[in-house]
Amino acid sequence: METSPSFEVLPPQRPAPPPKNWLGTIGAWIVGIGIAFAKYKFLLFGALKTGLSMLFMIWIYALAFGWWYAAALVFLIFVHEMGHVLAAKWLGIPVTAPVFIPFIGASILMKENPRDAWTEALMAYGGPLAGCIGSWICLFVAFQWHQEWLIAAASTSFVINLFNMIPIPPLDGGRICAAVSPWFWCLGLVLLGLAVLYFHAGVGIWIILVLVLISALPRMKETLFQPATESLRLYYATHPAARAAMALMYVGLIAVLLLGYWNASQDLQYLWNMSEQGALDNS
Repeated sequence: METSPSFEVLPPQRPAPPPKNWLGTIGAWIVGIGIAFAKYKFLLFGALKTGLSMLFMIWIYALAFGWWYAAALVFLIFVHEMGHVLAAKWLGIPVTAPVFIPFIGASILMKENPRDAWTEALMAYGGPLAGCIGSWICLFVAFQWHQEWLIAAASTSFVINLFNMIPIPPLDGGRICAAVSPWFWCLGLVLLGLAVLYFHAGVGIWIILVLVLISALPRMKETLFQPATESLRLYYATHPAARAAMALMYVGLIAVLLLGYWNASQDLQYLWNMSEQGALDNS
């Protein structure tokens, strides 16, 4: 009787894994986090600075106006500032993270000067443009939901952006109009005075007035009332077509902001009338 040989195929023997070096793994994570922090610390510090100043501003406003309104208004101011940041990134201008200051607003600082007045105007235009778009979206959502506090936040945002369009540096309007003609700054002084009277010269308005004048007057003196240097002439040497385009953009944005403010006021009046009518019907 013949028997056939049988074969058994055994799987290859894998070597036992070495024991994990937990200390080395933790050390590698620490080194990696340290490298990332050293490389991106400006982003972390900037986000922390912006976030904390926003929360502080919301808290201050909430004490007087309520949490929902305060949060919506500060967010719309954040949208305005991010318009500047995105415009600066597009133009290649390094800027700091936004910092929020209660009853004054928010600001970013340029780490280097713009190449010319046209570049400065484009960066300045990004803020009120983003603020206008954000305010209109807020107004649309607020009216759909019939939320008075949200309409009030949109209305205030329209006013803030309109105030920033006053043609005097360092307000956005002053930087925008510099690409058209720096002589518009003289008109800005008059409009700034009228704005102080219109807002009844509150403490915040007086602080803003002083800060604006401290920045505006030396620049006006250097640009308008002193012999122009060659570098200064080149800085404001904007092409006539670009001047006309910026003038149209400036006037058009003001018109859209005024329309938004008028609509917000009408929507608030409508909701107030509905509330009063409902109270009378219930009585």
